[in-house]
Amino acid sequence: MVFDSLLSLIGRSSKKEVVKTTSPSTVARHKVEKKKIPVSKLAKGMTVVELDRPWTEVPVMFQEITISTGKEIQLLQQYCQHVYIDHHSYTNIYTKQFLNRQQKADYAQHKVNPEEASQKLQEELPRARKTFERSQEHINKLLEDVLRDSKIDIEGSKQLVASCVDSILNNETALFWLSKIKHRDKYTAEHSVRVAILAIAFGKYLQLPRYELEQLGLCGMLHDVGKMKVPQHILNKSGPLSKDEFKLVKEHAMLGYVYLHEHGGISEQICSTAYNHHEQMNSKGYPRQISTEKLSKYDRIIAILDSYDAMISDRCYRNAIPPSKAISELYKGQGSQYDEELIHEFIQMVGIYPIGSLVELNNGQVGIVLSANPDNKLSPVVELITNKYRKPIKPIAINLAKGPKDAQGNPLKVKQTLADNQVNFDLEHLVRSVAA
Repeated sequence: MVFDSLLSLIGRSSKKEVVKTTSPSTVARHKVEKKKIPVSKLAKGMTVVELDRPWTEVPVMFQEITISTGKEIQLLQQYCQHVYIDHHSYTNIYTKQFLNRQQKADYAQHKVNPEEASQKLQEELPRARKTFERSQEHINKLLEDVLRDSKIDIEGSKQLVASCVDSILNNETALFWLSKIKHRDKYTAEHSVRVAILAIAFGKYLQLPRYELEQLGLCGMLHDVGKMKVPQHILNKSGPLSKDEFKLVKEHAMLGYVYLHEHGGISEQICSTAYNHHEQMNSKGYPRQISTEKLSKYDRIIAILDSYDAMISDRCYRNAIPPSKAISELYKGQGSQYDEELIHEFIQMVGIYPIGSLVELNNGQVGIVLSANPDNKLSPVVELITNKYRKPIKPIAINLAKGPKDAQGNPLKVKQTLADNQVNFDLEHLVRSVAA
């Protein structure tokens, strides 16, 4: 049932009616229709006509502002919880975003080519590997510094996130591929890097400007630093936590906020995301059970990505689940645990078979998803990495939408997605050798 709903969501027709809007030059000729929105949803081009407080309490020159820079958005997010915008500017913005995404989808639909996708991956992998390994080294040292209550190298974090942005803008599959390298006993550090990568990729999909991609990447990289302030024997416990132990674990959100806030050089938004990434839309999260309006766009995005990566990763107390099942769990939590609109966007981005996920074909071969086919969600482009006996082979890219067949003439299809622990060969060695 959930799978059918997901497929319906991902495969919904792109020919939905586009709302016609009045051009900015003629807005003044109409009576202003105000729309209340949380500041987390502000975007360039929106015209703010009223605040949730007097204009005199906010350092702006006029009692109306058409947003043109990211700094103006940050200013309003700093002083306000919600604002009222001219409805014409709101529909203009989201109509343009819809059309831009549709143009991208139409382009991708006609340009999916397995050889080209594989070639682009091979070109980016060596550069991405350097960035990935530097990120792993950096986050390990950073978490050690947090453990010792030392000052962290935030400038180093910013540089590495910028490198991740460069790689993802060039070819996001490369860092997703490298994210298959996982170690159960290094979860917190590796999870932080993976969430940063996911955050940048999701921000790219949402067509956020570069400075927001870098902010999101830093939010992902630093969201869990508070765990270094929790007794490690509790974090690494293989069995169920007691009520008191779980209470201590939940304190990591507050401890992370305090640490980041006190060590300077870090924006309030990044500090707040560490504090809020376990809050929920129904105000039943932790540590504060705060209301929805107080959760920024960054808080809501990291909450989704933190949960997703946690579910598809081995933990000391449980094994990972396949990405398709994790997507189903997120779908169930839309509107209650997670922002409904962002859940829809995330599912649209990753599809039924997320890029970088392992899949088993109906002939027993295993592959990693390179890209989706917009017109055929169940038939992605896959890089085959094993034969039918699950023995590693030199990677071969195939487009399942083109109807390739096995040696017996049977059409190849995805049988199921796999968790990383469901392959009985050295996945890390394979990924490193391909990225060499």
